[in-house]
Amino acid sequence: MSNLSPGTHAFTAHGVRQVYHVAGDGPVLVAHAGGPGVGWPYLRSPRLEQHFTMVYPEPVGTGDSGPLPTGATYVDTYVEMLLSLIDHLGVEKAHLLGHSHGGVIGQRFAIRHPERVAGLALYSTTPVIDAAFWAAVAANAAAYPARHPHVPEAAEVAAVMADPQVVRGDVAKTARMRAVLPIYFADYWGRRAEFEPLRDSIQVWDVRFDASDVDHRPELASIRARTVVVTGRHDFACGPDRATMLHDGIPGSRLVLLEHSGHFGHLEEPAEFLAAVLWLRDVSFQDAVRTTFRRGDSAAVLTMAEAEVARARAAGEPAGEVEGLYAMARVALRGDDLVRAEDLARTALDVAVRSGDRRLEERPRHVLAAVARLSGDYPLARERYLASIALNEQLGQDEHVNAEYYNLAFIELYLGNLDRARELFAEGRERVFRAGYRNFVPYLGIAAAAMAAADGDHPRAARMIGFTDSAFAAVRQVPDPDDAVEVARARTAAVAALGQDRYAFDYAGGAVLDPVAAFGISWGE
Repeated sequence: MSNLSPGTHAFTAHGVRQVYHVAGDGPVLVAHAGGPGVGWPYLRSPRLEQHFTMVYPEPVGTGDSGPLPTGATYVDTYVEMLLSLIDHLGVEKAHLLGHSHGGVIGQRFAIRHPERVAGLALYSTTPVIDAAFWAAVAANAAAYPARHPHVPEAAEVAAVMADPQVVRGDVAKTARMRAVLPIYFADYWGRRAEFEPLRDSIQVWDVRFDASDVDHRPELASIRARTVVVTGRHDFACGPDRATMLHDGIPGSRLVLLEHSGHFGHLEEPAEFLAAVLWLRDVSFQDAVRTTFRRGDSAAVLTMAEAEVARARAAGEPAGEVEGLYAMARVALRGDDLVRAEDLARTALDVAVRSGDRRLEERPRHVLAAVARLSGDYPLARERYLASIALNEQLGQDEHVNAEYYNLAFIELYLGNLDRARELFAEGRERVFRAGYRNFVPYLGIAAAAMAAADGDHPRAARMIGFTDSAFAAVRQVPDPDDAVEVARARTAAVAALGQDRYAFDYAGGAVLDPVAAFGISWGE
């Protein structure tokens, strides 16, 4: 049974049992409940399940998951468990939806593990929890009866909220949450019959921490995932002021205010909430065409790219024109039409240079280096890769720098500089594990296979080819054209040296390796 099969699943991470539930179909979206200590069912969204494969963890310390480990912290423990869950699901990237405290977790996860986040929904949450935050919550709670002057129970809710007594134990915590739940809605009393079942069923566990202060504001600008910030206009805890902090701090984020909601907009305005989260699925041409190319559908890439070039030229948008020409050049590379690839890449580079935006030069320069490499002009390829590295270093694009050093290593290999190639491959491997570039893992296998073949270690080359093929299959991708050539070369040499049976044996041994076992390095090292 797949780890993403519908139903309830469990695994162990960091010595703790983690239970999670799967429902729906589409891209994976992990929905992290709030609290901390509130049970997950309140956050379930059948509407989202029509568009996403929804994964609902039972946060550690709640439900059937294990208790919080000794020394657990207010945010980081949950971030570690979330990373373990995404690893367990077997997806390179997942969309995240974090509600309230779950949104605090989502922020830190996106800051620390940007390469694992496909999209981020920060829902009724805050970037900072401090004394001022709690003072504002208390003031808003005290004002609650004035919002509902004709509802006697509103004063009772406010009185419970103002009670300074510390509540201990799961039963008492649950009773208190049920008592105050109406304040979390914009109009609980007008829709009481609709929301009363939640009040009767919500569960809370007594989770405790030494400290709960958080301030993500200085790091919000580092979040690069497509982000939507959603909150209710009448959310007494994490309302528009908190959402605006997040929106202002996260570049390119979208802010959605649900006008008739409090803290539970997914229940009060479900259609509007759905539309807000679905924005995460709006894919740019750049993302769509690259995904299509990596899946090997060259015909679809050409159709998409030609349309984008026509559109961008009509609109006077150099970025779209460059991206479309780049995609067409890559298809030409895949078809071994090096002349056409060079022509398309040069046209794209001319557009980029005229635009004055040096970021647009990166893609066409990468293709031009690949043309020289595939044509066998290794000195020219070295020159072009070094120029590309210098550009990416200037732009601060560390992942691209890593990728081009990887490509440069092959050039050194074919120029006979084996020690330099070995050094570059090793440095790149260390960068990948240290920085968490998980999408680069299949290429580490290609590098290892090529180096082993150059050293005459064909059993290792066969194992690394098996690892590579398995790694690409896991992410449903095929190698880029120049990398496909490297795999084919290593495969041909290994089969010739070992014979088909021994090759198949070693290949199978490599196909079952995970990255840590394959390279002897742990993530983060």
